[in-house]
Amino acid sequence: MNRKILFLIPLGLLILVFLGYRFFMTDSVDKSELVEVKKGRFEYYVVSMGELEAHESKDIVVPDALMDRSVRIRRIAINDLVREGTEVEKGDYVATLDPSEVEENIKSTQETLDMLYGNLENAKMDSSLNLTDARNAIRRSSDDVLDAEIKVEQSVYESKAVQRQATIELEMARRQFEQEKRNYRQQKRKNELSVTRIEDNIRQEERQMETLQQLKRDLIIKAPSRGVVVYAREWDGEKKKVGAMVSRWDPRIAILPDLSTILSVTYVKEIDVTKIRERMPVKITIDAFPGEEFDGVVRTVANIGQEIDGQFLNGFKVDIEVDPNRFDLLPGMTSTNRFIIQAIDDQLMVPRDVVFVEEDEQVVYKKTSLGIMRQAIKIDGENDQMTRVVKGLKEGEKLLKHPPE
Repeated sequence: MNRKILFLIPLGLLILVFLGYRFFMTDSVDKSELVEVKKGRFEYYVVSMGELEAHESKDIVVPDALMDRSVRIRRIAINDLVREGTEVEKGDYVATLDPSEVEENIKSTQETLDMLYGNLENAKMDSSLNLTDARNAIRRSSDDVLDAEIKVEQSVYESKAVQRQATIELEMARRQFEQEKRNYRQQKRKNELSVTRIEDNIRQEERQMETLQQLKRDLIIKAPSRGVVVYAREWDGEKKKVGAMVSRWDPRIAILPDLSTILSVTYVKEIDVTKIRERMPVKITIDAFPGEEFDGVVRTVANIGQEIDGQFLNGFKVDIEVDPNRFDLLPGMTSTNRFIIQAIDDQLMVPRDVVFVEEDEQVVYKKTSLGIMRQAIKIDGENDQMTRVVKGLKEGEKLLKHPPE
């Protein structure tokens, strides 16, 4: 009996030490390393990054004169541009385009005009000289016809051979007279065409000069209406700035958005787009307003995808109408869009990073009065932050963020 008592005393002491150690270790866990099992609304959602845009806007574009195909200027640089976000009234200054190439074209056109004016004077002088020679040739031929007619009249007293010869000479003179008149008409027509062609070229170059002069005056870009200036984007997505090039094929310099309707434009991955539908609710956070969440609704979903820059997959454009909720939302602000696929109330959930996979089962480590316990759980779905728990935990239990050593 004494031996049994002596055996049980150390065992009891060992158990007390163990329980004390577990209690001490439990109390020594840093509270920052613990999370609480919560109960509430669990959401399945898809997240994508986007950018705010105005649903409607007015474009600030290059001058109309640059859109004229007769202007031989392919591209023109932006020399100056007001700061993005500047509020402007109709007619206010927005930008200045580089005049150097326009001035070079004006100089070249003026040189061409000077040459054409000279060619026109020369053509008129040549026409006058050529027609004078042709008229003289006609007069000579007319005189030859008169001489031949006199010879015919005088040959009546001559032999038949002489009469015949005189008649032949008269016919030849008449034919030559008709030929000279035809030559005169052809020469006159040729000279008229030459002069007309030069005059047409002059009119074309004069119109070109007028267009270039108008373009030079219009290189100072003014706002077409009241609004907030937002820079347009290049083909690669970069915003235009001083030094950027514009052309008739890419005429936008900036835009004046209608801020009454703001959209968050995003591209959803092809693996998720089938979950997105029109009128679906969206929760939106905007980097410019940290801590604020905005409500949105899907307006349109594209039917055709396009490659997302920097990723080897396609994305489908989705437009989301944003409720500004009294905030001044501006185009160009970066947004994070959370598409609510499904929402279930009164669900237990824990952060994703406290659930571990061990021996093909999901487990957590929870703090109890007896120490840290390894607990197997059953989950049913997760989003990018939380995991939905359907078995193994209760609301309010404390879980470790990391497995104990």
